[in-house]
Amino acid sequence: MAFNSLDAQREAGLDYIKSQRSHGWVAIDALYDDGGFSGGNTERPGLKRLLSDIRAQRVDIVVVYKVDRLSRSLTDFARLMQLFDDHRVSFVSVTQQFNTTTSMGRLTLNMLLSFAQFEREVAGERIRDKIAATFRRGVFVTGQPPLGYRRPREGEPGFVERKLLIVPEEAELVRSVYTGYLELRSLVALAARLNAAGHRTKLWTSRQGVPRGGKAFSTSLVHRILTNPIYIGKIAHTRRVVSTAPGARRPESVTEVHDGLHEPIIPLDLWGKVHELMTVAKRDTTTRWTHTHLLKGKLRTFEGHTMSPSSTQLKRDNETKDPSRRIVRYYVSQKAVKHGYAACPIKSLNANVIDDLVRALVVDHLAGATLHQVNLRPHEPSLRDHWLREVIGRVVVALDRITIDLIDERVMACIEAVEAIPVRKPASKDPPASTVPTSPFKPSVSTQDGHTTLTLAILIKRLDGRRMLLSPNGHDLLLSSHPGSGAHAHPQMVLAIGQAFAFRADLLRTRDTVESIAGQNGYSAARIKQLLMLTQLSPRILRAALTAGLPPRLTVSDLIEAAQQLDWRQQETSLGLAKR
Repeated sequence: MAFNSLDAQREAGLDYIKSQRSHGWVAIDALYDDGGFSGGNTERPGLKRLLSDIRAQRVDIVVVYKVDRLSRSLTDFARLMQLFDDHRVSFVSVTQQFNTTTSMGRLTLNMLLSFAQFEREVAGERIRDKIAATFRRGVFVTGQPPLGYRRPREGEPGFVERKLLIVPEEAELVRSVYTGYLELRSLVALAARLNAAGHRTKLWTSRQGVPRGGKAFSTSLVHRILTNPIYIGKIAHTRRVVSTAPGARRPESVTEVHDGLHEPIIPLDLWGKVHELMTVAKRDTTTRWTHTHLLKGKLRTFEGHTMSPSSTQLKRDNETKDPSRRIVRYYVSQKAVKHGYAACPIKSLNANVIDDLVRALVVDHLAGATLHQVNLRPHEPSLRDHWLREVIGRVVVALDRITIDLIDERVMACIEAVEAIPVRKPASKDPPASTVPTSPFKPSVSTQDGHTTLTLAILIKRLDGRRMLLSPNGHDLLLSSHPGSGAHAHPQMVLAIGQAFAFRADLLRTRDTVESIAGQNGYSAARIKQLLMLTQLSPRILRAALTAGLPPRLTVSDLIEAAQQLDWRQQETSLGLAKR
């Protein structure tokens, strides 16, 4: 507009300043307008420039047209007045005479501002009620229409009613999402198929001319399509309500679903089949975070993606005798969750391994620091891990290294706090406390801007289906594991040993050839001969393999290679079990 309300307000302010010329008032050239921004908060560019100039002593008096032009929040206004007083800046309203240096002027000003805030809140309630009423009529009110729909243009049917229209090409893509989920039964696989076919999310342009959308599909976007009731002709409206329950502090979100004016894209029977399948998948999921993860919220991949804690339950070998399940904890990259495991080089890491490695490196560093030393090993695990989480700022895992960022200020606080806590000697009846393993490899240490960075070269290798953290030369990064780490024999190793002795028993009982046994069990003769080598292992190796006593880097192939040596002592030496 050639002349809007901001221009009118500035004219009134300039006229008022001219009337005070005899007192030495002079208007500065800077503009502090905040057109299009709400006065309910202080996140406004014009106000920020004004406050910056006040702190720089460039402003003596702030002139506004009305009080609520500065702020409509009583709390924000009080904070602004305190800032004005600290810098000896006066406040003047053109249409309301105030003197902020007197108590009566402050009281009157606060009363007026309270009414301004009340007016803003009432106006917000009226707007929310109007939006809710529009949703109840089945009209899509706010935001950009989802994939498959568009708003009608002027002159098209449904323009007056604001009825959404179907985009045929996009609607076909939406249908393929629903049918694809019934076929694949996996959000990750479905997102990968859509991206491989070249499909992208809805592309549109904002009012400011900025292009939006057009991104690759992720699991969250696919899930949003599968759960949006707009595709069956409904309109969902989520609003926040204040709970009247005792002790309730935060507003609750309530979603209401109403019949929409638009035509559905997905038939109800297809919607029902998809949601029935999703309900089963949600019930059977095993990716719930149920146990303590030391690096929760601190672990990231080198690409910047968060690694979230999760866990799964593995069945015991003999369910009839032991129906219990053991928990395997791990961290999974959010990139792998959203775009599939093939898209992420890190994928997932065993939580026991990465937690123990970081715990060992940090504890060793704190105990061996040159300036300040603190030994966390004798303390209880809960206290030790509490301070480890405090001093660790971030842990980044790459394919060839792990980087641990320590916050020096928190390290000092840890030293002061831990030194004041006496070490409790365990009673004879107490269970053995978990100890921190040690690492034979020392990280490089660098310090900058109050942070200490520990960097250790690693190798991520897949062994018998496991993703292991090893040193670049293939050795274990930890010398020992604490009793509470929950070590278990690897199922593939146990299976291979069991098969070896079973095949040996069959050969002795039936007198058949290796080729005959191989044909009966669906194996090649070469594989049977390899597995039979495991029966030549020493009793100590077999016991260690079945009770998780072997180094985690060892595989079935390592056992077969060691078994080729008939001397048991040489076998144990090659596998790292020789007596020292």
